[in-house]
Amino acid sequence: MKTYARYKDSGISWIGRIPEHWDVSKIRYIVRTPLQYGANESGIEYDESLPRYIRITDITMDNRLKSDGKLSLPEDAAEPYILEDGDILFARSGASVGKTFFYEKKYGYSAFAGYLIKASVNKTKVFPKYIYYNTLGNNYEEWKSRSFIQATIQNIGADKYNTYIVPIPPIEEQKSIAAYLDKKTEQLNELVAAKQKQIELLKEYKQSLIANAVTKGINHKAKMKDSGISWIGNVPEHWEIDKLGHRFIQRKEKVSDKDFEPLSVSKMGVTPQLESACKTDDGDNRKLVRKGDFVVNSRSDRKGSCGLSELDGSVSLINIIATPRYDNGWYYHYLFRSNNYVEEFYRMGRGIVADLWTTRWSEMRTIMIPVPPIDEQKQIVSYINERVSSIDTQISSIEKQIANLNEYKQSLISDVVTGKVKV
Repeated sequence: MKTYARYKDSGISWIGRIPEHWDVSKIRYIVRTPLQYGANESGIEYDESLPRYIRITDITMDNRLKSDGKLSLPEDAAEPYILEDGDILFARSGASVGKTFFYEKKYGYSAFAGYLIKASVNKTKVFPKYIYYNTLGNNYEEWKSRSFIQATIQNIGADKYNTYIVPIPPIEEQKSIAAYLDKKTEQLNELVAAKQKQIELLKEYKQSLIANAVTKGINHKAKMKDSGISWIGNVPEHWEIDKLGHRFIQRKEKVSDKDFEPLSVSKMGVTPQLESACKTDDGDNRKLVRKGDFVVNSRSDRKGSCGLSELDGSVSLINIIATPRYDNGWYYHYLFRSNNYVEEFYRMGRGIVADLWTTRWSEMRTIMIPVPPIDEQKQIVSYINERVSSIDTQISSIEKQIANLNEYKQSLISDVVTGKVKV
């Protein structure tokens, strides 16, 4: 790649050397109005005739707005916070701190929420898209790491963003840089999207493979029969169909998390308590889990959170613990995590509204399940483990490729906006 003829020291560690004819400036000197915090209001149901209300959670990593979960803001509340073409939004706290968004008129009439900060740059001095690209490179990441305020959460306020320093080429050069990066990042984003689609297809295939194995078996020549259960369909002729409660015993022992390690039950299965888990103040009132128990969160807002435990520990009371009587626990681990079973489990529940929908043991135990011979259960588990391992290896490989592409994009942006590469 080309470089410039002469360079100078920018005097800024996270920028380094810049072309000799470039300058540097703090954000405060290139905005036409002071940085502004968003509206401290609750959004209302989305209405096309009202301004859209943009929150941190609406912004994707590739500078788009999500199409689902949209909210609006009434005209009078939105008026001081209306966005203009070329405005840049900065996230000021939480897990998304430092995340940025480049607003364009194609997004329509919009206002922005309180955990965002708006920078309206002076277009006679700088090209807005070029300034936005300065927030996507390694130089910006280094600056962020120096600017975090560690309190209860990470936080970068307007006072900090005002001090962020960016290299300033002549404005026509800024436009050329932005145009070049538009093209390159679009190409890289398309590559990443294609690889993410590959991962989605592999995950769908994995789920289908598991579902077929646990309900149809792995001997494709086996004679089949109608199970009589809609969520199961046809099963091998020699399999049984039985009530779940005949194959499992409920474990109801109460323990303290001081004596038994707290565990989390999520879509990943049963694990040591996750950092993100809500902690209870009632640590002495939990349920005992033994290695080999199956644990399922009974609430519909935790749909699909279940698995066979490889640990002794304790879980919150909202979970159901079921111990296999004599079957292979791992066969049921895969069966109970299949989409059709998960839907059947929640169909059997009850509640006032969806978020409060719960399935109890008294309902769970009546679910009809397929029961292969124990030797065949073991064969199915071995088959699934082997196939799943292969699929997971493929997914891991593609995820690394995506990470490498994103790292390359970030480095490329940083090199171009700081003049290490001439475009």
